[in-house]
Amino acid sequence: MSQWKQVQQLEMRLLEQVDYLYDDNFPMDIRQGLAGWIESQDWDSAVNDESMASVLFTNLQTQLEKVRSQEQNFLQRHNMKIIQQQLQRKYTSNLTGMARVIATCLREERRILAATCSQEQGALEQSLQNSVAFERQKNMDNRVSIIRNSVQLMDQAVKNIEDMQDDFDFCYKTLQSRESADRTSEMIKQGITRLQEMLNRLDFKRKEILSKMDVVIKEIDDLMTSQLRPELQDWKRRQQIAAIGGPLLTGLEQLQSWFTLTAQSLFQIKRQLDKLGELVVKVTYESDPIPLQKPQMEERVKFLIYHLIKR
Repeated sequence: MSQWKQVQQLEMRLLEQVDYLYDDNFPMDIRQGLAGWIESQDWDSAVNDESMASVLFTNLQTQLEKVRSQEQNFLQRHNMKIIQQQLQRKYTSNLTGMARVIATCLREERRILAATCSQEQGALEQSLQNSVAFERQKNMDNRVSIIRNSVQLMDQAVKNIEDMQDDFDFCYKTLQSRESADRTSEMIKQGITRLQEMLNRLDFKRKEILSKMDVVIKEIDDLMTSQLRPELQDWKRRQQIAAIGGPLLTGLEQLQSWFTLTAQSLFQIKRQLDKLGELVVKVTYESDPIPLQKPQMEERVKFLIYHLIKR
């Protein structure tokens, strides 16, 4: 697309700037009628080269005569004839001056176009940045929400384990009383079988809740490392920019919310681990997974809580 066509597509306020460039020294009619030819010439070099300026002036007159001869409108032909005569009077003895005027007009057009492109590019980049920031925030919101929901579900799972353990404890004590009452060995065998089944289910649920806790703790660790920490560093950087007159800070409230909800999830997991420790005091057995895994998980949770609050 020619430079002149690009100029014509500018918005009105910028077209007014272009309008200021053209007057009797270089009428816009010439710019319009000889747009392609004018842009193909080296006017900048002609500014300091009299012979080159002379050649361009002669060629300009030839091009104008050609356009005028092809014009069907009588009034337009008349106007172009007057323009040719004006150019001859003005620049016959100042050929480099004509080159300078045209070179200046073309250069100013490019400047206006470049500034417009820069503004559009800046707006596009800002739009893309806003879009990326929105997607990043949306992703963070989703991850924090998923973690919170998972922790809430684990609360219920721990409560279910406690209920299962109470049932087991009741059946165990009932079986003991039957043994002391010298009931039939068949009833005792059935009671023992039932207790073993209950203990197997209890063991499965304990392993299951510990596995889920491990997954959530790893998810929180990854969240803190891959997103919360970079978000905080970015906020600190923007805070420093704002301190020297940069754009106003945004996102602090959202950042605080993410940190707060993540901390709440960690404290809730800590309470769940404490509850599992209480259950072990009441009922434990060989290869009980809670005493084996709980200490290490507690240390990881405390470590994450410490570093989250520290930041």
